[in-house]
Amino acid sequence: MKAPPHTRITWEILHEEDCWSAELYCTAAQIFRGRISRKAIGEIGNCLEGWRVSTQSWTDTYDRRIEETPIYRQANLDCMEFRLDAEHWETPTIEEKWCVQPGDVVLNKIPPVRAAVVTSRLPRHPVDANCILIRGVKSPFAVWVALCLNQKPYEAYLIHRQGAATLPRVSLKVLSNLHLPLPPIEDASLLQGKVWDCNDDILENNESLMRLLAEVEAYVADEEKQLDESQPVSNNSLSTGRFFPADSIDDSLLPNHVQLSHRLHQLKQQLGWVSLGKLLSVDEIPRSRLYGDVPQRGCYLRLSDIRTDLSLSQPEKTENEGSSPAPNRVYRQPLTSGEVLLSTLVSNPRVAFIDEALSTKIYVTDHLERLRFKETPGAWALVLNTTAIRTQLEAMAMGTVQQFTHPANIPRLKVPNVPLELRQRWEKLLLRHHQRQRELNERSQVIWNYAQSLFEEVHK
Repeated sequence: MKAPPHTRITWEILHEEDCWSAELYCTAAQIFRGRISRKAIGEIGNCLEGWRVSTQSWTDTYDRRIEETPIYRQANLDCMEFRLDAEHWETPTIEEKWCVQPGDVVLNKIPPVRAAVVTSRLPRHPVDANCILIRGVKSPFAVWVALCLNQKPYEAYLIHRQGAATLPRVSLKVLSNLHLPLPPIEDASLLQGKVWDCNDDILENNESLMRLLAEVEAYVADEEKQLDESQPVSNNSLSTGRFFPADSIDDSLLPNHVQLSHRLHQLKQQLGWVSLGKLLSVDEIPRSRLYGDVPQRGCYLRLSDIRTDLSLSQPEKTENEGSSPAPNRVYRQPLTSGEVLLSTLVSNPRVAFIDEALSTKIYVTDHLERLRFKETPGAWALVLNTTAIRTQLEAMAMGTVQQFTHPANIPRLKVPNVPLELRQRWEKLLLRHHQRQRELNERSQVIWNYAQSLFEEVHK
């Protein structure tokens, strides 16, 4: 049996607190070890709640600026850094106290708690009310505050200190009164410089990808626009009745499927767009499943592992058979380099490009369609990530929930006939981004290891 992290709580510690919860001190007591000099976060900075705003125009908290203002939410916070969506690269349009500023620490209220540092390159958009800003922390201790808040003992303290609540969450009062030990200023300065520079480099690399995505999006949109401009203006819709030629009817008689089939036919005949199936390699990926041969501690790639930068997060190994996906839903052949992954969840399409040989076996679930292209797979992954292709996918929705499509529909997608030279340039830029991202991830891990050693040294 594992020994508890802290076996004895002194009366001085209990005297400082007005909450004597056994659960609190059994999970978070190790942060009280030793007689280190501590300061409350409220003494070294100010805790501010994010923008409490509603998107419903009839509510008291509605603000029309929310309609066009990008906002940082809990999903955009990671350990020590931000993960941005495409909208966050837009130029900030408002200046309020709940807009991020360089040197701020931002954390989410609902566990798991993640604290991120705001650097000079991060666009100064607001954070929502499910996040808290810690502002005014004297340099160089902002990174140290974020490091502490990303530790499990501090997270446990912030959550359990609230007492019994229906929805555990971090409160401004508890956070402001949280006492943290401060490290030597030399160590804090070194850590802040490392984290700050690395975060800015990550943002710079992601910004270059956003520019590439915007270029591909504009190219495909301009190509598709030629078809829309050549069509006569019509107010007819499926609800009021529209007529389509017989060759637009395939296997399905559903109105939205017939409309899509007609659109695909027009893209082919008038713009010369090609079917995705014609671009795929004849060396198809075997579609046999694992069935009874499920690895006890295998890595299974799920939709949630596909990131917005067309890469994937390394899935964690399953601890037991019960946490593994059903074996008949997992491809027998592990993931290999050169593949493009496209989700069959058409309500939220995701694309990934595997550009390197993987060091571990990763098995793919059947919610991801695996594609191998004859040439420039990275460029085609960028094309598949555009609005025009996502619109086609959404129209392929099947079943009662209208969220997924059948894998057999994927080769029907129509894509523009992009010149080879342009595709090669796009793929080169995407490969450069992925390689740079791996280098930065390794650098970030080294910095995190150093930060952890500093944290453990201070908390001895």
